[in-house]
Amino acid sequence: MCVRKEMLAFITRVASWNLKTIRSKNDALEVIYFEAGKQSKLIMPLVWLRDHCSSTKYYHFQTNQRKSNCTDLTSLAKIKNENDVRVNRDDSSMVIDWIDGHRSFYEIGDIIGKGKKKKEVAIEKVIDLWDSKTLKEVPRISKSNLSLPEFSVKLFKYGVVIIDDVEGTAEATEQLCKSLVPVHDTFFGQFWVFSNSASEDEPAYEDTAYGNEEIGPHTDGTYFNQTPGIQVFHCLTPAKTGGDTVVVDSFHCAKLLKNEFPEDYETLCNTKIPHHYLEGEVPGSSIHSLSLEKPVIETDSFGNITQIRFNPYDRAPFACLSSSESSASDTIKFYEAYEKFAKICHDPENALTISLKPGSVIFIDNFRVLHSRTAFQGYRQMCGCYLSRDNFMAKARPFLRQITSTFYEW
Repeated sequence: MCVRKEMLAFITRVASWNLKTIRSKNDALEVIYFEAGKQSKLIMPLVWLRDHCSSTKYYHFQTNQRKSNCTDLTSLAKIKNENDVRVNRDDSSMVIDWIDGHRSFYEIGDIIGKGKKKKEVAIEKVIDLWDSKTLKEVPRISKSNLSLPEFSVKLFKYGVVIIDDVEGTAEATEQLCKSLVPVHDTFFGQFWVFSNSASEDEPAYEDTAYGNEEIGPHTDGTYFNQTPGIQVFHCLTPAKTGGDTVVVDSFHCAKLLKNEFPEDYETLCNTKIPHHYLEGEVPGSSIHSLSLEKPVIETDSFGNITQIRFNPYDRAPFACLSSSESSASDTIKFYEAYEKFAKICHDPENALTISLKPGSVIFIDNFRVLHSRTAFQGYRQMCGCYLSRDNFMAKARPFLRQITSTFYEW
């Protein structure tokens, strides 16, 4: 009997319910329930309950897909009277007889787990924000001990990870990448081998990445609406001097900006700017990639950062001029905020420097971690690619359930 009581304490049970009128008569249920011994209340619109009916008529369990096309959802989400709603004897499930004769069964714990709004959770509770003091070196994994769970957790938590002991060839690098995550293809190609002295076998795009001068911290592909998710580099031939890779946690930098200059932080969240990539003369460019109206700092509904788009070099002309003094003021505010954020991102205290060598492949979360390169002398050859972040998260999410259960639709 004791065991039975303890088990019941963990079952979500309905204490009471009644019909509510929200937009039309009796279009919702107000449910009082006990969960883990605590009493709570939820208002469940009937249309939501109808939409979440898990009968085989409306849900395909083999594919985990709904069958409804939503053309008649609201008209079917009605009941004649309160007798059409019943709670079973142990108060853990509910039956609804709909106006069209269909009957739906609901486990109370199941529908509350699916439908209850998530509480706000601070970003730093699920990922590790870092600078040069809190993260002394980039997390590393030997290829001989490589596993998708460990790779997933490290890349998710830190936004950067190095896999060591890889054969120092482009072929081995490409094979490694494709074994982990599908490639994110662009007009640069699926996989690249490039240097500062391009041969016939190497591409030569009109981009500073193919030179030897210093490049400051930035994210790649801000000129794409579908930003590449993961950046991969493998240095096949190091430069004679210089050519170090520098990484910066932009989420940490954005937090610093928010703490010290909250108005500037909001400006970068709310101001949308364009980026572009051009090859050839304008007009008539052979390639013209353009992304309009994307903020530097993108957040979710809880205010947590989901993506940083920071690339001072690839910004397109900012069409913001008008006769309005208010508009001019907003423009000045944007540049002031962008400059403050840029200074934080360029602060050496927020950066880690790595001298990439043959055999070490670095994976960078391009939604979060900025990368840069120091100037160098001599020949330097790299290979790399972009990987799909959506596909990475699809494969990684099962290993991250304990980390992400209360956070992020990443």
